[in-house]
Amino acid sequence: MKAIILAAGVGSRLNPLTNNKPKCLVNVAGSPILSYQLKAFIKAGIKNINILVGYKGEQVVSFVKEFKKDFSEVNINVIKNEVFDKTNNMYSLFLAKDKLKGEEFCLINGDVAIDTEIVTEIVNNPKKDLIAVEKGSYNEESMKVVVNANNEIIDISKQIQKSDAWGNSIDLYKFSKESSQILFDEAERIIVQNKNLNEWTEVAIQRLLQNKKLITHPFDIMNKKWVEIDNYDDLALADKIFSEFDRSLKSKKIVFIDLDGTVYLGGQSIPGADKFVEYLNNNDIQYYFFSNNSSKSKQGYAEKLKKYNIQTTSDKIILSTDGLIRYLLKNNLKNTYVMGTSAMKNYLSQNDIIVNSQSPELVIIGYDTELTYDKLKQACIHINNGIEFVATHSDVVCPTSEGNIPDIGSFINMIKTTTSKEPKKVFGKPNKEMLEFILLNDKVSPSDVVLIGDRMYTDGALSTNINCDFICVLSGETKREEVENIATAPTLIAKNLLDIIK
Repeated sequence: MKAIILAAGVGSRLNPLTNNKPKCLVNVAGSPILSYQLKAFIKAGIKNINILVGYKGEQVVSFVKEFKKDFSEVNINVIKNEVFDKTNNMYSLFLAKDKLKGEEFCLINGDVAIDTEIVTEIVNNPKKDLIAVEKGSYNEESMKVVVNANNEIIDISKQIQKSDAWGNSIDLYKFSKESSQILFDEAERIIVQNKNLNEWTEVAIQRLLQNKKLITHPFDIMNKKWVEIDNYDDLALADKIFSEFDRSLKSKKIVFIDLDGTVYLGGQSIPGADKFVEYLNNNDIQYYFFSNNSSKSKQGYAEKLKKYNIQTTSDKIILSTDGLIRYLLKNNLKNTYVMGTSAMKNYLSQNDIIVNSQSPELVIIGYDTELTYDKLKQACIHINNGIEFVATHSDVVCPTSEGNIPDIGSFINMIKTTTSKEPKKVFGKPNKEMLEFILLNDKVSPSDVVLIGDRMYTDGALSTNINCDFICVLSGETKREEVENIATAPTLIAKNLLDIIK
């Protein structure tokens, strides 16, 4: 048996993600859609695979070259549709007639993430002609099928009414040698004789079904893993379905939850965050909130969360300031000049740190939402006089519902430009010390921990430094297309906290 993957289209509904790559190379749970399909066919025993490309087809050629390094025994042939922007997938299929006509083959569209089990079962099914269908489902955008009393498919179309539909086709087909012959003959009539280059393959299949030249059966794939990916909602679903991560979180001993952009954004709670925390409480899953934001006290955060229907105590909140205080006490540094908020200064003072010393041993830069020019000026004067400075964290921007605003990283850049000095040390994420002390105190292995946040370069990097699982939520700074080309993909991508456990 052979296989063909039709992957010539642009995938415009996935813009801007597909601005720079073909849809078949979009990542689902860290792997390209095409990788799922190729591995599924290979696992099913198919060693002769054709890929019909068009839009940015050279990227598919490069991908196949790398892929074959691990599967050298498989013949993967890439065929280019030079007029992909003026034709539809029937024309793309027709371009492979010399390789497939009169041959037994499987056909799949290049935008379907699919589990190997489905392909293996279809290939090994004794019925020669099959269409994979999710029985009982109905989607306006999908191809639907009608099945008669003999369990034969008698119609396929997007226009089929719900009352008549047996289910949705998932664009995976198996054709016998005989069916392959008549399918390509029908496609030739439509394309060559009628000069119609812009039809779906299903139009040819529909004609053959209605003329009873093709006898095929539905293969029910209900409750099996697959997603046809047309838009960002489909991609979000696929990211969840194909992630091997246990979304119940019950296998984890500690869940670390970022605050800004994950639980709330600016002054607004992110919908469902309270339900997520309630779920953790109901299932006795230990958790901590954490934030780089050093502008507030722990008690201030606890009170803020209470407004969002999340009951917690200050000992459940970890701030970048905590690592700073541990460092100051360990090194017996008491005299400091702090460029920070009143809340931050009070927190330091409670730990016997002098925050406005005339002869500081260290300058401390925090996320100062009460910043004045005089405070910035004085910090720079001390640094110019040879006093080293440290920073609570390094976030460049702080996400709000009105867009990004300057965070401490912007302040650090001003100071570096002014004094030509770098901070001696930066606390907070992504430095593993921010959370590692909890793991050591509770004697918990990194494999028993998951970190949830909205930023790859801080939250994601922190999880890498700790060597724990990372869930990237798209409720804050990070957009789905930004995750696409990250070298270390998140363990799971979710819209928000509630989406994790849905």
